[in-house]
Amino acid sequence: AISFSEADYEGVRLPHDDPVVVTLMVELFTTKRILIDSDSSADILYKHAFDQLKIPVDQLKPVKTPLVGFAGEMVNPLGSIDLSVVAGTAPRQTQVQMTFLVVDKPSPYNAIIGRPGLNLMEAIVSTRHLLMKFPTRFGVGEARGDQQAARQCYKTAILDHGKEKVLFITNVELRGDVEPERPHPVEDVVQVPLEVGNPERTFQVGSHLGEQE
Repeated sequence: AISFSEADYEGVRLPHDDPVVVTLMVELFTTKRILIDSDSSADILYKHAFDQLKIPVDQLKPVKTPLVGFAGEMVNPLGSIDLSVVAGTAPRQTQVQMTFLVVDKPSPYNAIIGRPGLNLMEAIVSTRHLLMKFPTRFGVGEARGDQQAARQCYKTAILDHGKEKVLFITNVELRGDVEPERPHPVEDVVQVPLEVGNPERTFQVGSHLGEQE
């Protein structure tokens, strides 16, 4: 079960109406300034971030349907692309394949995760806690929003509204030419019997726990 408690307010400055802006791994890149927006019917990747992922433009698939913005403006995507997205920290991580629409418009964000991506991750978002939680094989994982980044993005969007200006952010970092880390236990586990003489009824505990724990 996914739930939120008072402990989830840690690091959050209240009161606030800030958006949820998180860091996720897109392909092999740690990508900051990703807006979580359950009102969006599409997952969007802005071209300035797409360019930093070093993906050839010819890999984009054609998209005929334009996007309609909040004010009714029409935006024609450059195309769509399927990318691997990893959320959370090991071992409580989830990895999904999201279809992004690549948009060439100024934005303080690198990407927007909308309803399609949230549903793929089975994610639940609490805007008050600035926190996204999702199920994993090893329990509930989470991606916490960056409140300071959220405020900077919002301020930039307001100040630069109507200007062809992009907040170029050096926050897409190459993780390296390695395979993405797969979820794994943080330590070895040992089997503990629930009933003496019944080897079929056991539970697992971390091998690093002390006897009292």
